[in-house]
Amino acid sequence: MRVLVSILFALSFASAAWSEALPAYYDVTNVAPDDVLNIREAPGTAASIIGKLGHEDTNIEVVSFDKAGEWGQVNIGEMSGWVSLKFLTRQPGQIDDELPTPLVCTGTEPFWTLEIAGGETAQLSRPGETAVDVKMLEPVTASNRTDRYAIFGQGGDRVYTFIFHRDACSDGMSDRAYGMSVDLFLTEDKGVSYVTGCCNLQ
Repeated sequence: MRVLVSILFALSFASAAWSEALPAYYDVTNVAPDDVLNIREAPGTAASIIGKLGHEDTNIEVVSFDKAGEWGQVNIGEMSGWVSLKFLTRQPGQIDDELPTPLVCTGTEPFWTLEIAGGETAQLSRPGETAVDVKMLEPVTASNRTDRYAIFGQGGDRVYTFIFHRDACSDGMSDRAYGMSVDLFLTEDKGVSYVTGCCNLQ
């Protein structure tokens, strides 16, 4: 009977984890003051330790879950690792069907950075150009999906369309993992350009 209860508890824990939208902030919990929470190379206690979190660490961005829903993928420096979700608690107030902010999105070749702090203005930076303040409308959630969002904005004589997706993303230059991607469409006199990038919570 105890075995059955343990299995049911594990399944309910995994289901709860899978139902949470990512990326999202978590805090370290249930770790003793004289102990640390290991970040491992792969999900599982047999995997190599590549980093540690302190017992009071907060604002840990989890970007994905393992297949069992027992481990969360986090970034450490320019690489990613895995932490047991038994010792992480999701911060309240993060709404699954809204675009999470603040966000920092980056793209490569060409390089660009988009910073969204919340409110009505974002900043777009591109090499060799002055950073542009983009006046934005409120993010719009797709009517048939809760993990897709659009922002429309204008900076100078340019019109911007940002389409955000809650999904795995790679910048192609590091081993970092991202839980959100973005498509950027820039409309100006000379035509429309299109670039893609990855986003992380900031």
